[in-house]
Amino acid sequence: MTCFENRKRYYFITILTIIFLISFYSIGFSSTLKQGFPAPTFSLKTIEEDYFNLEDQRGKQKLLILYFYSQDNHDSLTGIKKLEEYFEDHIIQEKYEVFLINTQEKLQEKDIELMKVYFSDNKIHFPIILDNQKKVSELYNIETLPTAIFLDNNLVVKRIYPGIVSNQQTLMFQYVSYFLASEKKKIPKKEKEEKEEVIEEPDVCTCIKKSSFLQY
Repeated sequence: MTCFENRKRYYFITILTIIFLISFYSIGFSSTLKQGFPAPTFSLKTIEEDYFNLEDQRGKQKLLILYFYSQDNHDSLTGIKKLEEYFEDHIIQEKYEVFLINTQEKLQEKDIELMKVYFSDNKIHFPIILDNQKKVSELYNIETLPTAIFLDNNLVVKRIYPGIVSNQQTLMFQYVSYFLASEKKKIPKKEKEEKEEVIEEPDVCTCIKKSSFLQY
């Protein structure tokens, strides 16, 4: 009887231990992306049909920005333009890299070509990674677009900016300036004066419409 009870107690403790471990790992991995912890590594195809492996970026730059976006999301495209403008208008003292991660599903070849044209026309030069099965988006718990994730040279998560709005964007650029020791470029005096002297010309189409209306 004692032997049976001991065995029963042993099985009970074993079951409780298994339940505890399952609960622990479920909680631990339900959110794989946490500030101050290493970012989950991944490998995806790029828009140029190369392969991007996050692990290859370790130690290459002080700041790595992963920018999750969708081509049909207005806020995403506005945010990308702001990023391009920031790095164009600032002198950066430290090494950095920005990777755009497109989260659109079922992308066809014509969609990718249109994407290339759009970025070329808008002079945006960031590399584009395709997450068309949303595996990395799920791994990084991306729920809102756009979302910017900052990693240091050891691929540790430094900042997470989900659903960037104007005030968040200001804070984000302040952090970039601090982290990369960047400063705004000075506009040459002559160029500044020329910009101030520019006078807006009347809209030709508007003038034509008004004159046509007056004829009646």
